Amino acid sequence: MRKILLSFEGTDYSQGAFDFARRMNEGEPVLLTGVFLPQVDIANSWSYAYGGGSVYIPLIERVDAETVEENISRFKAACARYGIDHRVHTNFSSYALPELQKETRFADLMILGGQLFYENLGTESPNEYLRDVLHEAECPVVVTPEKFNYPESIVLAYDGSSASVRAIKNFAYLFPELCELPATVAFASDKSGKKLPDEDYIRELVARHFSDLTFRELQFAPKDYFSTWMADQANPILVTGAFGRSGFSQIFRHSFASDMITDHLFPVFISHG
Repeated sequence: MRKILLSFEGTDYSQGAFDFARRMNEGEPVLLTGVFLPQVDIANSWSYAYGGGSVYIPLIERVDAETVEENISRFKAACARYGIDHRVHTNFSSYALPELQKETRFADLMILGGQLFYENLGTESPNEYLRDVLHEAECPVVVTPEKFNYPESIVLAYDGSSASVRAIKNFAYLFPELCELPATVAFASDKSGKKLPDEDYIRELVARHFSDLTFRELQFAPKDYFSTWMADQANPILVTGAFGRSGFSQIFRHSFASDMITDHLFPVFISHG
């Protein structure tokens, strides 16, 4: 049984994130832990996340406690309706992200509703909080839109880096029930005919986990056209490696997964640990 975190920030409730967890539970029962974080003021936040320290996010003084309680009741009722084993965690201090980081240390997967995160932060850099959450998470993360179709295909973003390989392995371990879906290993290259990095190794690995497999060299700049190419896939989930400020790797720059999340097109599986 997998332990899944469903993280809610402030008064937001992501139905899309819950729906993804519900579909996971249908394939194999999970323990679903609802983590209800206090609302935070991103405009006044500061972070040492990328310098080896912890993240401090001050609480907004006025928290709509009644709405949070309603969301907790909604979560419990939905879990009971679908027969999902669940827990609720609400004991968080003003240091919201370090507390969430500890939660991820003891979980197999965290699911976030990306659309609500973006719509409610209200800052000039609306993805900053989500970036920090993804960077500090000690387990893989799935970011979901509010409205989406459960995956019918898989896109494995591969660039030869250890992070991209680790993400593929972690996805296979966590979602064995999805590994029979059509899967495409997408290798981006800005030079025609460039060889797939460590081709024999990656082919040996992915063939052990994915039964319907295709390799595709994408001969264009990922940050410019990857979103368009993904839109042509059949209800995909994107599997990708480390999410950081400097981009994913030497090939996948400009954090193209950030564009995927912002466009609210499909779920994105991110693993960097």
